[in-house]
Amino acid sequence: MPKRGNGGMGRFSGWRAVVAACAVAALGAFAPAASAAELSIVFTSTMADIEPVEGEGGLANLATLLRTKRAEGNTLFLHGGASLTAGVLSTFDRGAHMIDLLNELQPDMMAVTKRDLGFGKDELTLRSYEARFPFVSATTIDRNTGKVMEGLEPSVLLDTPVGKIGVVSAISPELTVQYIVPDIEVRPPATIAAEARALRAQGAEYVVAILDNAPEAVEALRGEPAIDALLQLSATGKDVLETDKGKLFGVHVNVKGSAFVVRLDGDGKAPPALAGADIVPLAGLPPDPAMEKRVGVYLARLSELLDINIGTTATPLDTRRAAVRTGENAFASLIADAMRGHFNTDAAFINGGNIRGNRQYEAGTVLTRRDIQRELPFRDTIIAVTLPGKALREALEVSAAGVDNQKGSFLHPSNMAVVYDLKQPAGSRVVSVTVGGKPLDPNASYSVALPNYLAQGGDGYGMLKSPSASSGASGKLLWEIMAQHLTDRGTVSPRIDGRITER
Repeated sequence: MPKRGNGGMGRFSGWRAVVAACAVAALGAFAPAASAAELSIVFTSTMADIEPVEGEGGLANLATLLRTKRAEGNTLFLHGGASLTAGVLSTFDRGAHMIDLLNELQPDMMAVTKRDLGFGKDELTLRSYEARFPFVSATTIDRNTGKVMEGLEPSVLLDTPVGKIGVVSAISPELTVQYIVPDIEVRPPATIAAEARALRAQGAEYVVAILDNAPEAVEALRGEPAIDALLQLSATGKDVLETDKGKLFGVHVNVKGSAFVVRLDGDGKAPPALAGADIVPLAGLPPDPAMEKRVGVYLARLSELLDINIGTTATPLDTRRAAVRTGENAFASLIADAMRGHFNTDAAFINGGNIRGNRQYEAGTVLTRRDIQRELPFRDTIIAVTLPGKALREALEVSAAGVDNQKGSFLHPSNMAVVYDLKQPAGSRVVSVTVGGKPLDPNASYSVALPNYLAQGGDGYGMLKSPSASSGASGKLLWEIMAQHLTDRGTVSPRIDGRITER
């Protein structure tokens, strides 16, 4: 494993040679066994939810890919991050189980994404100390020190038989808008070009740059001579790999189960050359028995906690990403209604990004605690605040502005009806709003149930910020409110009722 250096630059160096007993026949499409002058780089990200999903691969499939490539020859495993939050078990242990599992897979590094800071700065630092591999981000700066956040490294430098491989990563600037991290400053992603040049100065002969959902920085970095491979994480679209004048450019969709395998040729003297690259669907690989067993231990623990029936939905539900981020949604409305009922407020808002199940439920489905935990994996508490009508309308304008890009900031209301005209420019899309059947009064005060995250101004909702909000977890957890709501009613029938319409 690469070891933590003692020098002031905080770099990592070293090489791990892993020899497995045999290759897996299902991977016969790959190149023949590698020589000492060849290197395979395996890259993937996400897989925060360890529960199996039909048609998608998981950690056990990834373990098979890694075991096979390591048996073939020299291999680096670069992890793109986005794995410590939004999983069911993460709600309980804040991602500690994922570090345990990744330690077994032996990454050479892990990039830090905005999602990895979902539980805050201190929790990420703790996870970095539990990991036997470096966390990398050159642009996540602690405002208190002016340096890269504790537990992170700006880059890594890895010794391999084809030469030194440098890796640098940049976190998405959306971090400080979408998450509550007041002590963190995000430098522009394009500034990693300087870090790439610094790696070159230290002897790097091939540099890989990883971008966390920062498409605006791609063009600025494409022409950077110090960067040989530019890999961007994306929440939408499809996986893409392309080459241009010997350089590799890739988009890895971090909601799917896939990996990139990049092959380099070199003799350790001249810089290595790109020999090929493939997109590997992990679902097509057999699961590794040892990793499947380790994951199974965690799944068994979850089963004891969560496989408890709590209610039935008499109507179909859709929690797929586009469904909860672009318009009225029956499940989101159910959540908002449960929040408002719990606090007996005039209204309630839930942001679509809080809903992460990405599933469909048929009418008559019996819902369990596991279902609700999967749908609402963040440890967000719900509070009641008092806000002026003007702030509610402003918030709905921000909500409408995120529709085109399926942003998680899209708001689902309770006891409100809003009409949008999305053809109008941002800031002028709200046509009308009613609360309890009456027109919204911009000068009146309304009691509103909100996730504490929104009440702290998260997702760009500064107008919803309230003195009663706290970074401490005061209040009742959202998933607990939902579970109790279902338990009390037994059967629910959420449906589209016209609370969000478009002109």
